[in-house]
Amino acid sequence: MKKAILVTSFGTSHRDTREKCLDLIQREVEEKYGSENVERAYTSRIIRRIIEKNEGIHIFDQEEGLKALKDRGFEKIITMSLHILDGIEYSKLDDKFGKISKPLLADDKDLKKIVNNKEFNDFEGNDAIVFMGHGTENAADCIYQKLQDEYLKAGKDNIFIATVEGKVTIKDIVEKMKGKGFRNILLKPLMIVAGDHAKNDMSSDKKDSWKTILKNEGYKVTSVLKGMGEYKFIREMFMDKLKDVYICRGTIHMWQKRRKKERFLI
Repeated sequence: MKKAILVTSFGTSHRDTREKCLDLIQREVEEKYGSENVERAYTSRIIRRIIEKNEGIHIFDQEEGLKALKDRGFEKIITMSLHILDGIEYSKLDDKFGKISKPLLADDKDLKKIVNNKEFNDFEGNDAIVFMGHGTENAADCIYQKLQDEYLKAGKDNIFIATVEGKVTIKDIVEKMKGKGFRNILLKPLMIVAGDHAKNDMSSDKKDSWKTILKNEGYKVTSVLKGMGEYKFIREMFMDKLKDVYICRGTIHMWQKRRKKERFLI
């Protein structure tokens, strides 16, 4: 049976972080499984339109990608998800031609890998880290709090997680940090790419950016524009999840059956 892989992410219109994160992951998949067996797709219609308008590049959505691979004679098509959560975008993915790999943060083991990685949690001489997550309106948003809890269990009470569109906001984190004696804050994206949110909402000089909000509270703020896809251990996590569905382990099939019923696992 001919197998193909559709590397599927939300996407980004920022070429620099696309090359460092999404394109890098795709190349590593191609190196392992063969470039002729791999295609990419972005779930964001807006991002696809921007790229086509500005760069003249047409990127498939998942449905187009599946059809293109099917038309090339592939009988089974694995969708490799590069989503962080089983959120709104992940729930849109279609498994009609093959399984879908789990999102990055699918269970407690995934959370512990994030918490325990030294490079990812490097303070770079600062007193505290504030991670910017995207957030979601569905139940998956609770994963950010679960990850925060894991940091606390590990004794890392100077690492905080807030979201752009989720329940916990930067204002909530400002309140949590009061009276802790922190002076130097490191801002980092908890996103696969360091795109629009990281560049504008997190680290710009706009009056409502996280950087400005924290500076107005008296903190010295440093921003790191490094998407999660740039970290080797994150890419390895995604590759492991792809391998799980590529070799057809039954546990993945059962996980996806539950996902369809519950929309969210954890």
